[in-house]
Amino acid sequence: MADKKIYYGWYIVAACFMLCFLFAGAGFYSFSIFIAPIERQFGWNRAAISLTMSIYLITGGLMGPVFGRLIERFGPRRVMLVCAVGAGACFLLVSLTRWLWYFYVIYALLAAMVCGMGVVPVSALLSNWFDRRRGTAIGLSMVGISAGGLFLAPMVGVVTAYLGWQASFVIIGLMVWGIAFPAVFFIVRDHPGQMGLIAEDDVCNERNLCGGGRPAPLDMGWQAKAAFRTRAFWFVFVSFFLAPMAQMGVLQHQVPLIMDTGMSQAAAAALLGVTAGVGGLGKLSFGRMSDIWPFHYVILLCFGLQALSVLFLIFTRSPAGAWVYAVCFGFSMGGVIVLLPLVVGHFWGLLSYGVLLGVLWVANSLGGALGTFASGLIYDYTGSYRYALYMFVGAYLISIASFFLAGRPVVRVHQK
Repeated sequence: MADKKIYYGWYIVAACFMLCFLFAGAGFYSFSIFIAPIERQFGWNRAAISLTMSIYLITGGLMGPVFGRLIERFGPRRVMLVCAVGAGACFLLVSLTRWLWYFYVIYALLAAMVCGMGVVPVSALLSNWFDRRRGTAIGLSMVGISAGGLFLAPMVGVVTAYLGWQASFVIIGLMVWGIAFPAVFFIVRDHPGQMGLIAEDDVCNERNLCGGGRPAPLDMGWQAKAAFRTRAFWFVFVSFFLAPMAQMGVLQHQVPLIMDTGMSQAAAAALLGVTAGVGGLGKLSFGRMSDIWPFHYVILLCFGLQALSVLFLIFTRSPAGAWVYAVCFGFSMGGVIVLLPLVVGHFWGLLSYGVLLGVLWVANSLGGALGTFASGLIYDYTGSYRYALYMFVGAYLISIASFFLAGRPVVRVHQK
């Protein structure tokens, strides 16, 4: 009967799902809900309010390497616990906003805290617990991001409509304390060795165990300094800068883009929800594909399908075509956030996983912020998104080429 017990790593996946649910639903997807009521209350213009999200994205990206180093030193669990407490407090502090500078400062602090309980620590944690099914585990946890957009964001919208935006931030803060902190405290453990287990209960051989019951894959891989000196790292960096740049440049302007096909604003907004929902299926699917297919071809499918979807959107002029775009783009879009953490273990192993993922998270965040800004800038100067979309198709193609130029991974055992 003992052999039929559920491997404890899947409970870790469930906890990480909830962290991603809060990370995305409260920290990212819900922001647009607050723009109009904050504008009405304080009279700040929308450009000034929207700058808050740019600060949030850039701060979260720059904090990636910092949390990567902290995770390497203290382990994911301690970092997650501190950041769960800090994130809850920051959401509560946002409800006290009276001045624009205060709004910016607290949102920057919030970005740092949310980063410490989001993709970087979640991916590092699950990479400790899973080997052969790492892609599936990370993919399942990242579905929480889409679920946050589908379920938590609408709930926040209802609360905001009836109780006001301050009440929403208070409730979100209490949710983080009531869900994220207990999930990390009671469920999360840094690695299987702390519970006398190994990475995946169905992989049992001497190679998976080393001193102290710690799984051997943690001692395999590159030191960060050595990885930074390889061309492979910087080709991957460029790839995961350009693809998120194109993705966010399209996604953050999708409603007006869809309206150009003849849809109403309400229908275009609903289709944005469809894109996010299908992205959940993409996260799960690309995670599973990465376990069974050559990784380079999974990247080709993910980035290539997004490029084709954007190219299709340029020429479609019908609502039916917009639906085709939304489904194809949403599905392939979901793969980026899953493949980003997986590429680190694939190329450089787990020895410096947190640091390397943190640096690549900078590429992802800065690329996304640049793409969002570039779309608006090109539209302001040309009166159309067409040139921006052509640029993004080119960015996807270059990102694919850059990834293939990175070559094949060579994971090695660290000699202490």
